[in-house]
Amino acid sequence: MKMMNNAIKLTILFILVITVVLVVQHKRNEPRVYVIHSYNTDLSWVNSIDEGILSKLKSDLPSAQVRFHYMDLINHNGCNFRRRSTRDVLYGINDWKPDYILLVDDLAQQLIGAHYLAYEDKHFPKQSLAEQLFLQDCPGQNVDFYQQTYQKDWDALPQIVFAGVNYSVEPYGYFEAVNTQGIYEHKNFLSLSETLLDLSRYCGDERAIAVLPLNDNSTTAQREVVGFRQYSWFPLQLIEPATVDTFDQWKQQVEIANANQAMLLIANYQQVKTQAGSNQFVPANQLVNWTMANAKYPVLGAGTNFVDDGGMITVAIAGQEQGKELVNLMKLGRQEVALVDSGVKRAEQFLVGLAARKVKQFCNNRLPAIYQAYAKETGLYRFEDVSEVLYVEP
Repeated sequence: MKMMNNAIKLTILFILVITVVLVVQHKRNEPRVYVIHSYNTDLSWVNSIDEGILSKLKSDLPSAQVRFHYMDLINHNGCNFRRRSTRDVLYGINDWKPDYILLVDDLAQQLIGAHYLAYEDKHFPKQSLAEQLFLQDCPGQNVDFYQQTYQKDWDALPQIVFAGVNYSVEPYGYFEAVNTQGIYEHKNFLSLSETLLDLSRYCGDERAIAVLPLNDNSTTAQREVVGFRQYSWFPLQLIEPATVDTFDQWKQQVEIANANQAMLLIANYQQVKTQAGSNQFVPANQLVNWTMANAKYPVLGAGTNFVDDGGMITVAIAGQEQGKELVNLMKLGRQEVALVDSGVKRAEQFLVGLAARKVKQFCNNRLPAIYQAYAKETGLYRFEDVSEVLYVEP
């Protein structure tokens, strides 16, 4: 009887051990994924990226635990809001301890990503890079919360995967870290220039001969100026790209474009202030509709929301590709050497958004038939609203 009792105990113990092993193994197959957006779901760009993330996780990592956080920084221009929003994310990371942090757009990299970098030498500075970057933009702010949540356990640092970065991740310290991977949101200049040539041929009573990139004065827009200047827009003439702070300055640039027979190319326009010294931005749809009404030559957008905000046509980086690639890169794990610029993936897909009614109004419906034909074939053509056509580069 005693031997039987011991056998039962051993069997129970064996079952418990196996159960614990299976639970631990199951948890290993349930990575915690924290998706942090700089902006909010009122931007179709954000929703498109989320769709890409969720579809890829469903197919590749169906057991992953995923949380989404939207910092909503495009709708708020104050340092107090930025500080509170950043603090909430850092506390959330410290509490949930995700295995992967997926960061979208530049502000999230600056405020969050730079806080969790793993360096080859396992050295931690006395003041985090994130804190330094924050103080550059918002001097005098209380940033004690950085020291309260600053992760100094090198082995416990999450994998950082980024998307939506318009220029470079060098300012965020990512090229010194071994736990960073990502995909850029660099503009597809070839598709933009080809579309501008189509617009110059088919739209307007007088043919445009130049292009003027016009954007707000955000950090993203300032960094993109280099790309606009370096690209050859021939046979179109490039008018000096402008980043403006106020609506009056915006109006002046539209006049300059009109005087130079230039089409406008607009990517960033959500942070144009109503007047100098104000923290209020001109509503995006108001700004775009005013521009469309007052520009003498075609206006091309380079962001996903441009047509929704009242524009005629936009050529933008595809958010779904960015989202899917975040998951692909997430699976690479921590690298043995620091990230380099050539190791950052470049976007290959872009969207063409069309407002069919405006195409008829401003171009007499004369744009190449391929735009509308493909949209109708895929069921994405809507005369009253917006159609988005996905092209993939070979």
